[in-house]
Amino acid sequence: MNKTQMTKALVAALLAAPALAGSAGAQNSPLKVTASTLLVTEVKADGKTVEKLTDTANRGVSPGDLLQLQQRVENTGRGAVRQLKLNMAVPAATTFLGQQCDVQGVTALFSIDGRTYAAEPLKKFVTVTENGQDVKKEVTVNPSEYTNVRWQLPELKGGGVVTCFIRATVK
Repeated sequence: MNKTQMTKALVAALLAAPALAGSAGAQNSPLKVTASTLLVTEVKADGKTVEKLTDTANRGVSPGDLLQLQQRVENTGRGAVRQLKLNMAVPAATTFLGQQCDVQGVTALFSIDGRTYAAEPLKKFVTVTENGQDVKKEVTVNPSEYTNVRWQLPELKGGGVVTCFIRATVK
């Protein structure tokens, strides 16, 4: 599989995952998850620069484009859902820039391997050569290396809606 095919597969998996989560083994779940990928552009309106979000479903994207990949979660039940974890992969064809989630008390965790998550700043060990010796050093991970984001929500009340998103540029 070449890089373009892999990128398309990863983006397709990212967009399909919430739909599958809503149907596979979750028939009784009160959660409805909707994923979307939006192109972020700046436009002038009434003399001010504002952001415009355009759905990318029927259009392509180009290197350098800014994307907002978001998941909207609605609790269609009456009771609260507690300890909700919402995961999002950063597509390989993009570079992570930032994240946001519009709910009180949310904890954002990040990963560089898709398995282990931690709060920022992430740390990793690298081997460097100093005076002819290999030395392991702990360094701070650049956010552009993040591969996944996890939002931990303490509670989503019955009828509640939350939107979490990442922003990333197309490579």
